[in-house]
Amino acid sequence: MKQTIKVLLVDDHLIILDAYKNSLEQLSQVNKDLQFEIDYAKNGDTALSKFEKNIPTNPYDLVFLDIRLPSHNSKITSGEELAIKFKKLHPSSKIVIISGHYDALLFHKILQNINPDGLLFKSDVGMETISDVVYNTLNNIPFYSSTILQLLRKHYSSNINLDQVDKLLLYEIAKGTKTKDLKNTVPLSQAGIERRKRYLKEVFKTQKQDDDALINSAIKKGFL
Repeated sequence: MKQTIKVLLVDDHLIILDAYKNSLEQLSQVNKDLQFEIDYAKNGDTALSKFEKNIPTNPYDLVFLDIRLPSHNSKITSGEELAIKFKKLHPSSKIVIISGHYDALLFHKILQNINPDGLLFKSDVGMETISDVVYNTLNNIPFYSSTILQLLRKHYSSNINLDQVDKLLLYEIAKGTKTKDLKNTVPLSQAGIERRKRYLKEVFKTQKQDDDALINSAIKKGFL
């Protein structure tokens, strides 16, 4: 007898949704005991509405959720916020977070606030990885892609200890925020920001180099 797995795919890019769908369909062709009932949502509000509507009769077994959601025409603009709502509404649904790139500060928040059942990059999506996600998460085994694990190991094995302000400052510099504007997001005075930046350059051994060198060093060590 076939096992039907109900899946919700949440992403605003059609090409990504198609990649998930194709991978799941390939998996069902390889494993004849599996079939997938697939729904889509391109923004947070639609995803939440579908999730809530299906809870009483046929809740989702598995949700693939882009951590960055579009802000237009939706009250919910954060994948993190949506994942937390899903967890509260129906804890047995497995939540797999998808990210387009590595962001150490964001990943720390994801692990701390959501503790997702799965975590992978969009570039990881393919039949083999999706197969691992399905088999592991539905058997209550968390699945993090090999790419994610390598970056997390690099980050947590480092002997560099940064506090939240350090991480936020690195993140803002990497985004290209101008020095004069950093005080708008980093809870330090302008002088404090300059001191903290000098400290970070010492930690990452880029004292006599520019901000790009600091960011490149932080990326290599898994902090961005």
